[in-house]
Amino acid sequence: MIDPIVSRKRPPARGPRYWPSAALLLPLLLVGAVAPGGGRADPEPSVPEQVLAELRAAHDARTQLTKERQDGAFEKERLLLLAAAVRSEAERLRSAAETARRDEADLKKRTDALNAVRGRLQNVEAMIDAVAERLEKALTALAARSLPGAVPPDMAAGITDPAKRLAAGARRLDDARRRATGATVELVVGTLARRTVTVRLLRAGAVAAWWMTLDGSQTGTAVVEDDRLALTPSETPDDDAAVRKAFAVAEGHAAPDWVLLRVRKDRTE
Repeated sequence: MIDPIVSRKRPPARGPRYWPSAALLLPLLLVGAVAPGGGRADPEPSVPEQVLAELRAAHDARTQLTKERQDGAFEKERLLLLAAAVRSEAERLRSAAETARRDEADLKKRTDALNAVRGRLQNVEAMIDAVAERLEKALTALAARSLPGAVPPDMAAGITDPAKRLAAGARRLDDARRRATGATVELVVGTLARRTVTVRLLRAGAVAAWWMTLDGSQTGTAVVEDDRLALTPSETPDDDAAVRKAFAVAEGHAAPDWVLLRVRKDRTE
């Protein structure tokens, strides 16, 4: 039996009147497939692709957040270490400042003590200098009134240190004391009959002196008058012989012996 539906003949084509509809549909399809900008529109991503994109974005966000947290923790640790270093340095500087203040106070005390000692030393030096000056003036005045050679010359003229100046004056005084207890023969310049002559002078300490000309022709006594050495000839032959003998004994040309010599203190005696 033949199926009537299958065996039914298709209706005849309606002819060319169906082509205009197909011709209008094709441009519409083409227009729908073209993007507004002239290109083709991207296809809509599928759901799995959208989920995968979301997962990637979440992963990237977590990675960035983790990195930022790590960087923040590192920066925080660095700042903590820097703060600890700053506190340590500040403590060291405070300790150094405290030590410096103590040292400054101690130095000030020592400086004040040294200044006080210096002040006392300056006072002592001033006193020593005054004593040395008085001693020098006294010895200079004594030398003007004494026989030549009885007081040594002043050797402290160029000394500025008070202690050294006083020590030089003390040595000069001690030397004058020794010269006052001995007898010496030396060349001096004196005044004889208003003439200046050079003679040999026998000085018995600082008490008395006798003279003899360089050629040995004259002898006599010597005294200091008006800051000059005045020579007086021997009055008698015995006086002349006694002076000559005294010179011989003093210079070692004769054996030691007692010699009686005339002594003159001034012109009025």
